[in-house]
Amino acid sequence: MYDLPIPMPDRRTTAKESLKKTSSTSEVEEINKFKSNSISSDNNDYNDELRDSTHSNIKTMSLIKLKQIEDMRQKILSYKLLSEKTMFINSTNTENLIDKCNIILFGPSGSGKSSLIKSLYRALYNSPILPPEVMNKLIIRGTFRNEGTLNFTKLYLVVKTDNNTGITICDTRGHLKMNQNEKEQFKVMLEGNVKDGVKIEQRTERDPFSLWEFWKRDSELFPKEIFDSNTPGLKSVPHAVIFVFDGSIDNVIQEEDVNFYKDLVNFSKNKGYQDIHVVLTRIDLFEKMINKRYKNLPISERNVKLNMLKDEKIEKVIETLNVNRSNIHFIENYHGEVQKDNNLEIDYHILKALVDILNSSELYMLYYMNQKQTCFAGCFS
Repeated sequence: MYDLPIPMPDRRTTAKESLKKTSSTSEVEEINKFKSNSISSDNNDYNDELRDSTHSNIKTMSLIKLKQIEDMRQKILSYKLLSEKTMFINSTNTENLIDKCNIILFGPSGSGKSSLIKSLYRALYNSPILPPEVMNKLIIRGTFRNEGTLNFTKLYLVVKTDNNTGITICDTRGHLKMNQNEKEQFKVMLEGNVKDGVKIEQRTERDPFSLWEFWKRDSELFPKEIFDSNTPGLKSVPHAVIFVFDGSIDNVIQEEDVNFYKDLVNFSKNKGYQDIHVVLTRIDLFEKMINKRYKNLPISERNVKLNMLKDEKIEKVIETLNVNRSNIHFIENYHGEVQKDNNLEIDYHILKALVDILNSSELYMLYYMNQKQTCFAGCFS
C-alpha cells in the first residue's frame, strides 16, 4: 500500500484568514466610527431641531406677552372712568363729579413705593426716561438708608384729555414707628383734602385760643396749613388704597407691625375701600435668594420650591390683612436706566396690577356715589 502524500496546506485559505485577521481591527474601527458619526449626526440634528423648536416657542410666547402688554398700555392710556358701569350709577352728573382716578400708596419706609411709581411710568410709556416733573418729585433711596419720601407727593401718571380720564398716584412718607400718630396721618390722607407737597405731621403744641383743641388727642393735632380749603369730595379722595411691602424678606409684615396694618386695613374698609390691593416688591431678590439657598436642587425642583414659598407669603398676607388673593401682586421694580433681559415680565406684572387697581377704584366710586356696596364683573376682565 502506498502512503498517500500529506496534502500541502491551502495557502489561499491561510492568506485569506491572515488578511481577515489583519484587517478586522481597522474594519471594526471604521464601522464603529461610521456608527458613531451617524449617531452623533442624528443627535446633533435632534438637538438642533429641539433648540430651534425651543427658540420658536420662546419667541411665540414673547410675542403673545408683548401683545398683551401693548393692549394693557392702550387700555390704561385711553381709560375712561366708569365707561362700562354707567348702568350702576344713580347720579347723572358723573363728568362733574370725577375727572381723574386717584391712587394712594402706603407702606413701611424702604418698601419700594417710590420705585413702584417710577416702574409704573417706565412700563406704561415703554421708556427708561421719566418726565422731569416726575423725577424732580420722586425721592428713591435704598432699603437700609435714611427715609426717602417725606412729603405727601401727588404725581400724574396719565394726564386728563378729552379722550381719557386722568390717573394720579400719591406717594406718602413710609411708616417708621407704626404708632397712633401714623394711624392718624393715614386717616387724614384718606379724607382727600391734603395739599400736594406738604409734610403730614402732628403739631407739638396746642393753640391756646382754640378751646376745642383741648378735647383732641395729641395724635389728632395737625397744622391748618396742610389742608386744602376746598371741601373734600369724590374728585379729591383716594379711589384706590394700595399697601406696598418688601416681598424679598421672610416676614413681609413684621410681627410687631401686624396690628398696626390690620387697623389701617379695617379703617379703609369702613370708609368703603373694600377692594384693597397689596404689592410685594423685589420679587427678583426673593428669587435669587431661593436659587442660592436651594442651588443643589434641579431647576425644576427649585421652581416648584419657589412657587410654594410665594404661595406661603401670599397666604400669610391674606391671613394677616384679610384681602383678596387676586389683589396681591408680586412685582419687580426697575432700578436705574439699564435695560433688563426680562423687561417683558416686569412690564406685564406691573401693568396687570395697575389694570386691577383701576377696576377696584371704580368699585369705590360706585360705593361713594350710591352709598352702598355693589358687586359686578370687572371692567378690564
